[in-house]
Amino acid sequence: MNLRTVSLPDLAAERKRNTAASLSEGFAGSSHQGALQTNQPWPGRPGMNKRAYEGSKDGWPNSLGRVLPLYYRCRQLVLATEKRGRRVPQKLSTDTRALEKVVAKEIRHIHPLLFQRLDDRQLDRFLRTMPFLRLSVGRWLFGSERLKADWPPTEGLRSFMLLTGRVHIFRDSNGLGEFLEMMPGSIFGEQPFRMGDEEINDALGGAAHCEEPSIVGILTTEVLEAAFADRVYGNPRIAQKIRHSPALQRAVLPEPDPSKPKVELEHLSAAQRVEVFESISSAVRSGLDEMAKSISVLHLLPAEPIFTTESIDESVFYIEEGRVEVQADVTLIEKPETRTPKRTRIHVLVDRAEKLAGNSIFDKLDPYVIVKLGEYKRFQTPVQWNVGVNPFFNYDGTLTFNGEEEITFTVMDYDSFKSDDLCGSCTLRVDDLTDGWTGKADLYRPKSSVNMISSSDSDLMEKAGKLFFSVKWDYETFNPLIPPKQKSWPDQVLFSLQEDAIWGHERLMLGKVWMKALEGAASSTNYRLQLQRFRIRAAELKGTDDRCVVLKIANHRFLDFIKKSQREKAFLQACRLQALDKQQVVKHHIVELLARWAIEEQTEQLRKGLLGLKAEREEAVDPGKFRSKYRGVKAHIYVRNASNLTSGGWFDKLDPYAIVRFRGSKEEVRTSVLADAGGDPIWDSKGSVTYHGEVALEISVWDFDRYNADSLLATGVVQVEQFCAGFDGMIPLSIAGGKGKRAKKQAMITIGILFDRPPDALLDEDGPDASLGMTR
Repeated sequence: MNLRTVSLPDLAAERKRNTAASLSEGFAGSSHQGALQTNQPWPGRPGMNKRAYEGSKDGWPNSLGRVLPLYYRCRQLVLATEKRGRRVPQKLSTDTRALEKVVAKEIRHIHPLLFQRLDDRQLDRFLRTMPFLRLSVGRWLFGSERLKADWPPTEGLRSFMLLTGRVHIFRDSNGLGEFLEMMPGSIFGEQPFRMGDEEINDALGGAAHCEEPSIVGILTTEVLEAAFADRVYGNPRIAQKIRHSPALQRAVLPEPDPSKPKVELEHLSAAQRVEVFESISSAVRSGLDEMAKSISVLHLLPAEPIFTTESIDESVFYIEEGRVEVQADVTLIEKPETRTPKRTRIHVLVDRAEKLAGNSIFDKLDPYVIVKLGEYKRFQTPVQWNVGVNPFFNYDGTLTFNGEEEITFTVMDYDSFKSDDLCGSCTLRVDDLTDGWTGKADLYRPKSSVNMISSSDSDLMEKAGKLFFSVKWDYETFNPLIPPKQKSWPDQVLFSLQEDAIWGHERLMLGKVWMKALEGAASSTNYRLQLQRFRIRAAELKGTDDRCVVLKIANHRFLDFIKKSQREKAFLQACRLQALDKQQVVKHHIVELLARWAIEEQTEQLRKGLLGLKAEREEAVDPGKFRSKYRGVKAHIYVRNASNLTSGGWFDKLDPYAIVRFRGSKEEVRTSVLADAGGDPIWDSKGSVTYHGEVALEISVWDFDRYNADSLLATGVVQVEQFCAGFDGMIPLSIAGGKGKRAKKQAMITIGILFDRPPDALLDEDGPDASLGMTR
């Protein structure tokens, strides 16, 4: 029977004579208004598709709104004519069929989830079988008995599809309280409506009310049975088609005979393939036939994505006709451990000086060295008392490095009664001091006669000896507070699948190992790979409008088939090998993306150079992020030495010790007491405390007294902005008790702060291939 020439009383009317009763204009209904109405939507059923009613009415094709009332009228005239037993005029039949073709074309766009599962012939039967309701404002589609919306009863499930107009669906069966606004294309009802393994409702409620003149179609079990009447004959064809897939041959074909040559299906003709697949077992045939009954057949237009009620990870897809593309959002994230090692701290061992200037017969030099990095970072060696022009310091100081360009060494002669005298200084470039550098630097100071007229600055300086020192660097390859470099490419086509290919079976059989295998494609690069939001769409072939046909199989039904085939282990091994093949495809794609990224960065640098823009400096550490990230981490405190403390007196030198703690914390680092150390103690003490997000580190220096309470000498503070990137250097001290006004020189203390790495910064870099446990 040619379905396009069927008499336009619906196919269902051949079994049910009163089908025309369902095409009435509707009943009067109730104009009941809820006591409390609100526009605040309620969630409806879990996982519902909000696409149908999030858009506006104007967003849907205008042609459907124009042609559907005409089609409805023509259909009503045909039904009324046939009901009276008269012959339908040829002109009316021709116009109705033409309008039906337009409706069939336009209706596919209003609910792709449903109509993607119908081919042209099935859609014809669907439209001819589905009852239509033309409703005016204020009509109720369903609800409690007092709403008087008693449509003719249907067998099985029933839902409504809004084709034109606007409908409110209420949670309450009496039309009270909250509601959702249904827009054209929405499917709604009182109970879930299933088609195969999928629930196609957009919303569920207790009552539905027309807010505008609307045309509504009734979806029933009878409508779907009429639309899919050909599946009885199509299921064997689907089962036969699936069994010829090369991806399933390890599950379909029997174990090959080792004594015979291996058969490669790709190299066989169609007739030879049929002969090979005739040898499949009865268990495989039975499993395929059972699975084919519940498979959804999707008909995709070029470039159209697959629409499902759940994630595509819940199904396996077989490409029957055409070609599909698997897309994903690709993100490459820099591996912190692969960064170029960064210099973080410089250790300077000040060894000795030679032939210093400023010595005299009556007063030998009391030299000390100040090492200054940049504007504010510095440390100072202890004073060497009465040693003359060739002192030995042997002091190891540490400073935090943040890209400073110059380091300055200054040798001073300590004077108890006036300002210290300059013995000599020098400034060197930091880049010239490599790791392990050892050597000497010439010291200079201004000449005594500064009134002379000179043509150059070099004539105003004189040599003042030499300073011997060595340099060692600390390197850091990982800083959890500096975000790694990353870039994302949305909608990248990773795989192109031809006919007889299958997508999703490797993921289903391998589980989490499948994603690890794909992301392992970037294991040989300096980046980690993230693949998100997988999507499947029909390939866009230029110059053709042919549809792509894809079979959608629920995961649990596919697993049942694999178990019935009794080849689960062999199929699992085949999936592992196929996963490695797909890993190589992704790897090639990653190489292309990295090359494109490098070109983009070079272009950006060139653009900045042409425009005279300065290169962006490395982002400073955010103290707020530091306090959160390092909470609970151990901090190692190094208390090295202090200088210029207010002395106790000629006959009672200071016995100093220092206490360091984070503000508000009870944990502390306490140095030992140095008896008779005076104003320049050297502790070289180390301790550890736990950091709990405090905003400052407090330092106090005390003078020990055996018989009385210890005296507070000075205090200092290091703010979180200073130590969040690590700290090594000198901190100014405030003299306690107002003695700062009488102090001749600024009191200083040299400390270092180093934090352990946060626990969550340790990355698990296990190779994905190891977890696959596979060999070729």
